[in-house]
Amino acid sequence: MSRRNMDQEVLQVAAEDAGMRVDVFIAAKLGVSRARAQEILEGATVDGVVVKAKYNLREGSEVRWTPLAAPDVAALPDIPAEQLLSETDFLYEDENLLVLNKRAGLTVHQGAGDTGATVVDLLRARGVPLSSVGPPERAGIVHRLDKDTTGLLIVCKTDAAHWKLASDFEERRVDKTYEAVVCAVPTPKGRIEAPIGRHHTYRKRMAVVPEGRMAVTEYEVLSDWLRFSHLKINLLTGRTHQIRVHLAYVGHPLAGDAVYGGAVRALTNSPDARVTAALEALPGQALHAAHLRFFHPVSGERIELDAPLPPVMRELIDALEEDAVNTRREVAHTKLPPHLTHPQPRDSQNAW
Repeated sequence: MSRRNMDQEVLQVAAEDAGMRVDVFIAAKLGVSRARAQEILEGATVDGVVVKAKYNLREGSEVRWTPLAAPDVAALPDIPAEQLLSETDFLYEDENLLVLNKRAGLTVHQGAGDTGATVVDLLRARGVPLSSVGPPERAGIVHRLDKDTTGLLIVCKTDAAHWKLASDFEERRVDKTYEAVVCAVPTPKGRIEAPIGRHHTYRKRMAVVPEGRMAVTEYEVLSDWLRFSHLKINLLTGRTHQIRVHLAYVGHPLAGDAVYGGAVRALTNSPDARVTAALEALPGQALHAAHLRFFHPVSGERIELDAPLPPVMRELIDALEEDAVNTRREVAHTKLPPHLTHPQPRDSQNAW
């Protein structure tokens, strides 16, 4: 249980949490790393007493700390006007949370090696209040999308909303449906269960590895064009790059995905010039978070949102469909040899 009390955050220790180390408790409840939890603990008390990270909690105890202040908006780096968020980027907003239709090329939060404005930066530039759960560079972020993945992204304004939604994500009470264009044609429906962890050689990539965390992906083919398919995808877990890694693992990398082999393979298998142009226009993987369903963390109201496919992905699908139509037309007009178009009567004496 968590609440705000006189500008302090308070976590109540439940019976099932008794005996847990305080740093582990904070990390689990706030969804942050152990290192970040220990930073929070430097300004925290348990029942009014400063304790060390290894302190074991008792049922009914209260962990209190003062949240870090959000960075001053005036201190943010200059952001070009064309990168700022517009009203059309916001699909839902109230005093507790908002939902964005994230564009490709926009990083959700700052990470190692990242440069340029992030979703967090752009929201702060608009003066949007963000939850203080987690490190400042991840303020408000309760889940994430890869930089070049487009679509629906929830951002929390209050800590109460953040904690509740973090729990809902963990308990799989949030439904997210993605759409993707992949290479080749998988079975009409499928379920991929394979553990995902860091690639043994290329540490910035993820891979299916025995020691990884189990991940489950379900998909359904919406359309297929012999060399490509349009899929609907549901995640039952939320591992880094999960969809990209799983589809590449079963031989169907995402079109445009340079990291997991889909970009080169898609261009190699392009059937015509329009499809090639559409593939070259993709800023990255053809992956879009299209549908989102969750329960409001405060009101309990069910919220369902849809985000249309981005134009570059829509153009790729239209180009593939046009090529399929042209191919069918060509086949229909192909002249067959006379003995196939006008079969001869069979000799009844020799009939089987």
